Amino acid sequence: MRSRPGNARKRQVFVMAAPIAVAVIVVALFAAAAVPAAAQETAELDSLVVRAHRALGWGQFVKADALLQEAVALDDEDPRVNHGLAIKGLIEDDPDFTIEHARKAVRKDKKNAEYHMTLANGYGLKAQGGGMSAMYYGRKYREECKLAIKYDPENADGYFGLLYYSVYAPSFVGGGIDRAREQAEKIAEVDALQGHYADALIAQVEGDTLAVEAAYLAAAETDPSSSDAWWTLGGIWSGQGRFEEAVAAYELAADISPLSPGIAYQLAKARLETGVDLAAAADGFLMYIESERRPDNPPLAAAHWRRGMVFEALGRLGDAKTEWEAALEADPEYLEADEALRQLEVEHPELW
Repeated sequence: MRSRPGNARKRQVFVMAAPIAVAVIVVALFAAAAVPAAAQETAELDSLVVRAHRALGWGQFVKADALLQEAVALDDEDPRVNHGLAIKGLIEDDPDFTIEHARKAVRKDKKNAEYHMTLANGYGLKAQGGGMSAMYYGRKYREECKLAIKYDPENADGYFGLLYYSVYAPSFVGGGIDRAREQAEKIAEVDALQGHYADALIAQVEGDTLAVEAAYLAAAETDPSSSDAWWTLGGIWSGQGRFEEAVAAYELAADISPLSPGIAYQLAKARLETGVDLAAAADGFLMYIESERRPDNPPLAAAHWRRGMVFEALGRLGDAKTEWEAALEADPEYLEADEALRQLEVEHPELW
């Protein structure tokens, strides 16, 4: 129950980790006067926070973690630092860690709508775990979404959170499709792009695939600079076997977000299905293999296996063998790679 629609990851919700703008502290200096240690430390903390949030937004998670740990060493109570740690928890699907640090951030800055939404998303993750506490955490999720809207009435994420709650919660605790439609109207008033995503979610819940596609096409038209709509359309069309259209959509998404390993993977996969631009498909899988990946991204073994399939189609059987062996090294239980190697050994024993 996290805010915002996701892209081609089976429409699971996701949290976009956008960098936080931090004011630069300017210290007036007299000639020959030394810079106070406290001012140096503050400036260093500001720099670490900005760089950590930027790294999170760019998917550089190892770098972000290192920067956040440096920031923690300087001030583990700073709300920006704790917010960064909470976002890291969301990326790693760790609701307890997210809630712990988002609460710290909120305690220090109670009127920060972004902090409230991150805390909401932590509660949403916790609710997704099910069990007796799911309803409790669902209510906490809704409460934090309302607080985000209270402190920022134009906060589309907060309205989207209420939309998710309305879609997935039972009617006796405030859910229902009629309430969801009301939230979708409010979202459209605040943010036209997110309004189309809201329409897509409702259509998806109602099983109207044509309306889902139409909503994402409208989103892409509303904001051609956003890769999310094209990414999702690529996933929709791939699922329908419309691979040429999927390639076109993923290419547009890749033009907008060229450093996204997830887009690179899906574009390479669609190219493999079409049998066109196979060399580019091999490069796309390699980019994915060499990039940092989110926990919810496709497994490394799958990328090696599919890259091996590309090489097989190109007649580069030795390279295919190498990739399938790498897939099994990444995951010894990856059956597709094991079966591909067995078949290759039968047909080309000279490679062994």
